[in-house]
Amino acid sequence: MAPEDALASIAEVAIGLAGFSGLVAAFGQRSGQSWRGDQKARIIFLVALSFMVITTSLLPWAISGWTSSASLVWGIPMVTCGALTLTSLLVWIVLSRRHGYALQFPRTSISILSVSGALQIAVLLSGFGVILPHSSALFVLGLLSVLIFCANMFLALLHMTWRG
Repeated sequence: MAPEDALASIAEVAIGLAGFSGLVAAFGQRSGQSWRGDQKARIIFLVALSFMVITTSLLPWAISGWTSSASLVWGIPMVTCGALTLTSLLVWIVLSRRHGYALQFPRTSISILSVSGALQIAVLLSGFGVILPHSSALFVLGLLSVLIFCANMFLALLHMTWRG
């Protein structure tokens, strides 16, 4: 599979994830109850990360219309994705610790967060040309790790909603 095809598939999955998050937000809450802070934060992060994945996965096509330089076509989206994802992961960690949000699946969540963080550092460094310069395969893996993180957060949201 060409990296471009994988990026299109990743964008489609991210669109679906954002859509399902919206459905959970619209229909998941029982009448007369309001969303708790941790549920609201998860929905916001899910939608924000989904749109970040959509945007950065489509950037190579947009940039390739202006230039054929691999360092720009792959470097700009990789640096953007790595920086935004690392920032989002750090904000999520700080926010969840500050407000005492419980991890729904602790071992799984910590493992996914660790792997995703490490992959985003590699994506960022690759985007700058430091390691595996402008590796489209690494970019795809980095985006997949964000989707896996989002899927885990979505499952946690469903778990919290169903549990009541």
